[in-house]
Amino acid sequence: MLIRLARHSGYCFGVRRAIQLALDAADHQVPVCTLGELIHNPQVVQELEAKGIFVINDAAGTEQSTVVLRSHGVSREELAILEHGRNSIIDATCPYVKRTHELIKKANDEGYPVLILGDPKHPEVIGLRSYGDERTQVYEPGSELPEIRGSRLCVISQTTQKIEYLRELVSKLLDVVMELKVYNTICLATSQRQLASECLAKDSDLMIVIGGKNSSNTKMLASLCGKYCPTVHIETEAELSLDMFSGVARIGLAAGASTPESRIVAVYNKIRKINGDAVPVTGIASIPLFKEESC
Repeated sequence: MLIRLARHSGYCFGVRRAIQLALDAADHQVPVCTLGELIHNPQVVQELEAKGIFVINDAAGTEQSTVVLRSHGVSREELAILEHGRNSIIDATCPYVKRTHELIKKANDEGYPVLILGDPKHPEVIGLRSYGDERTQVYEPGSELPEIRGSRLCVISQTTQKIEYLRELVSKLLDVVMELKVYNTICLATSQRQLASECLAKDSDLMIVIGGKNSSNTKMLASLCGKYCPTVHIETEAELSLDMFSGVARIGLAAGASTPESRIVAVYNKIRKINGDAVPVTGIASIPLFKEESC
């Protein structure tokens, strides 16, 4: 049985940075709070809680505490509440998300209404929308275009969206908007993981996508891979079973941007054990990589 890992898998820069900021804060003072889950990976969130880093869901529920802003960012209103409560704020917002906040404000200052491509219920998109003016709208892929008023529009994307969705939206808008400004704010790590996973899926009999079931970018990977071969989205190796691999010769592994390397290694070792190889590997460097150049 051939098992290969998509070359771009696991923690991205923004997630790695957020976790390190939270751990550094906990080294100096506990407890530490995160406003919402720091990243969308339940197992990592549990590990952080064991180290004195706890999740709060209401900005008004804390005062004079150490609060880490989640990697997806927070709304402008939530930030104001935290500042009013004289909290010590550590900003772990992904720099790519922060840049998108600034681009929305810039577009508004230049007179452009903003249309955000993304999931309106996702914390990142909720935060993005708060940095725009009252004309700011959200378009969810597959839905009807909202009413566009005026001849000018600026399009900005949630950082974990598919580039194809952005292209499709822009194509639709060209028929209804005279002046269109587009910022491609899909982060490089997202694009790399999508391309690597998609190419591996085309050359696999089964894809195992590893990451939080609540992770937008991981769910996107599973959706992409599912177009080319049977795909299973798991959070941990405990979800694997022998029957999954019946008649399978080529297994592909992919992992979202909030999945730690240790989890990828654990899944790889479990698959090997299920298939009769009891010798585990100790690090991700020992897992064969699929080079998407061959795609």
